[in-house]
Amino acid sequence: MEGALAMASSEQERDTERGSEHLLPGTAPLGELTDQLHAAREKAKLGGGEEKIAKQHERGKLTARERIALLVDEGTFVEMGIHGRPHFAQRAMEGVEAPADGVITGWGDVEGRPCCIAAYDFTVMAGSMGMTGELKVTRLREMALRKRMPFIWLLDSAGARIQEAAGSMFAGSGHLFREEVEMSGVIPMVAAMMGPCAAGTAYIPALSDFVPMVSGQGAMALAGPHLTKAVTGEEISMEDLGGAKVHCRKSGVGDLEVKDDEECIDAVKRYLSFFPSNCEEKPPQRESEDPDDRMSEKLMEIVPDSSRQPYDMYDVIREIVDDGEWFDIKPKFARTLITCFARFGGQPAGIVANQPKHLAGILDNDSSDKAARFINLCDAFNIPLVFLQDVRCRR
Repeated sequence: MEGALAMASSEQERDTERGSEHLLPGTAPLGELTDQLHAAREKAKLGGGEEKIAKQHERGKLTARERIALLVDEGTFVEMGIHGRPHFAQRAMEGVEAPADGVITGWGDVEGRPCCIAAYDFTVMAGSMGMTGELKVTRLREMALRKRMPFIWLLDSAGARIQEAAGSMFAGSGHLFREEVEMSGVIPMVAAMMGPCAAGTAYIPALSDFVPMVSGQGAMALAGPHLTKAVTGEEISMEDLGGAKVHCRKSGVGDLEVKDDEECIDAVKRYLSFFPSNCEEKPPQRESEDPDDRMSEKLMEIVPDSSRQPYDMYDVIREIVDDGEWFDIKPKFARTLITCFARFGGQPAGIVANQPKHLAGILDNDSSDKAARFINLCDAFNIPLVFLQDVRCRR
């Protein structure tokens, strides 16, 4: 008996010395498995790889992860689904590498407030919408609505992944439209256009509250230039088809033209600073050094005695709001009417004002739509309205 115990003890010592050599496949030591997990995550964070990241920078664009880093407070972003890959049901995607399935999803603090963020990664299959990726985004949308958190899309995508876009589910995005409508007026929705967006991802901004667009980069259309040429024979650039000039000046789908990704992220932060996290809260107030009872004699000089003489309503706004600062919404669309956010005594407010400088501030179809949409938005999120009216007629 003692001899048998000695032999067992000796065998155990040899197993210990050999370490993991006797472990079954998939049963590596915990430390080794942890290292493998971290290595897999670091690889996924590279997206499409160093070469595609370099091409993204050559185009003057930041990567999806760089955009998120600019947007959120340092160290607050929690990613969901980093190990996602093309769905096993999609046979056309077998053996294809697509880290995080081309979309980064998670939540983080934006100036101290938790927000849900979905950033499409153009370095991974041109940021196309895959089934796994859209399952991630769907979960995030549900979480945003349930937890009453603002939702931010950072869009740079080729649209639905053609290898997976079969049937009514449209690459797993079938619930997108219904859920965006349900979110509308309940939580703030921002769709930042930071690259081309066709088909699937072009619908997102159309149903969102605020759509800043990067000039020369951001674009949205139901079909890209190649498909347009194939169907109509017309050669057209993505910028002319659905760029910032088209949507911020003609269609009105875009809300603000910005010069680059950094300015776009800053615009998102400024916009959200006027809004509560959801419709059940009050807008956030800020301390202001501008006295509440401040008077401005300059207003007497700005507004002319004659109603036939035009003037710039922005000069009036500058005089009456806190620190002379405001945030324009659709400034280049329907220019006979101004819609903007500002603060009065630290309290956020929406301003709707005729602009005598343009066609005497008349109301036409576009300016009426612009005003109605802005008023509905402010009403949904408990933001007071200030009207500055000076109009002789409607068109």
